[in-house]
Amino acid sequence: MPTKHLLQTMPAEIDRKTFTRMAQGYLQRWPLRLCVVQINGQRRLSKNWWSRRDTAQHQELLAFNVQEGLRYGEPTATYCPDNRLYWAVPLMHNAQLLGGIVAGIDDDQLFPQGTENPPLDLKLACRELRLIVERENLTNAALLARHRVDTQRESERAQVLHLLKLDGVGSVRQLYLNEEPRLLAVVRQGDRGEARLILNRILTVILHHAGDRFDLVKSFMMELVATVCRTAVEVGADPEAMLGHNFQSMTALASIRSLEQMAPWLHEMLEKTMDAMAAQPQNTSSVMIADAITYMQQHLCDPIGRDDVANAVALSPSHFSRLFKQHVGRGFNQTLVRMRVDHAAELLARTSLPIGQIAQESGFTEQGYFSKTFHWLIGKSPSAYRQSHTVA
Repeated sequence: MPTKHLLQTMPAEIDRKTFTRMAQGYLQRWPLRLCVVQINGQRRLSKNWWSRRDTAQHQELLAFNVQEGLRYGEPTATYCPDNRLYWAVPLMHNAQLLGGIVAGIDDDQLFPQGTENPPLDLKLACRELRLIVERENLTNAALLARHRVDTQRESERAQVLHLLKLDGVGSVRQLYLNEEPRLLAVVRQGDRGEARLILNRILTVILHHAGDRFDLVKSFMMELVATVCRTAVEVGADPEAMLGHNFQSMTALASIRSLEQMAPWLHEMLEKTMDAMAAQPQNTSSVMIADAITYMQQHLCDPIGRDDVANAVALSPSHFSRLFKQHVGRGFNQTLVRMRVDHAAELLARTSLPIGQIAQESGFTEQGYFSKTFHWLIGKSPSAYRQSHTVA
């Protein structure tokens, strides 16, 4: 094949013509950004990539995405506190990892202002990038296929989350959904001790129900780290600082081999996160945004929009949009949709209400749009999600 000799080289030496051809074909279909990186995440070739995105932290982030693509056998979109999503396909020669091809997108592009339909099928975009790299014979397709089979088998661990019964709470995720509003409230109040108690309560439950499945414990911890970092950003922590903290925590977790090692890691992760939260001074704008989020939670079933919420907290719509994005870390529309889907997921798991009624009570006027959006964010249709939460 014309690109076979490229497998003998490092990504920095990949023929620019080959990369340009691949990028043009991929980017004509998807409104993304693309780059080639070495194992350490250093960028060598790129198309439409962001400027000033070559810091050590971002190189570590890109390298992490390459490793995740190899681990799962399929590009896996990772949301980061810099309000972007990244995924990668490893570049390989036999079993040797050489680097990767990384795609990225601003998360606002997933839910742009003025439209309800997500413009990007994220799973399909990930899969097509892998297929393009495989067609060019720049990776080990057989090895990735084996890793995808292994990943499918490991997906049972996610189902465990939905089958747990925790004092009337259907799953660890539902526990977090119940605890999250209290966590945000006490952080806004500056109650560090109570915030730590809530986080410790979540961690204790995870450790208890994982038992001796240490791989399952680490899976839960990875989910918790990402959730806590997002929470920190939502209440005002610096996104760039949290990006580094998130990566450092994930890297440290990957090297842990016992529960004895887990304890100090948990303590450090929680303390650093709480420090980042506490470092943000309380001010009028943060209180207004907190009030706005409370208003959104109380009116999820109503046909509210940005202007309604801005009026409720006595801000102009344009100023409200800027403050909301600054404090929450993502746009108003995207946040409202995610809140509605989370509310619908809780109703599906804990009630027997018809799906159409749940859509209405979660603020979706059309059941078709509700089903499409729910599947896109959760990964399952509403009916399949309810079935996975039904305990025989």
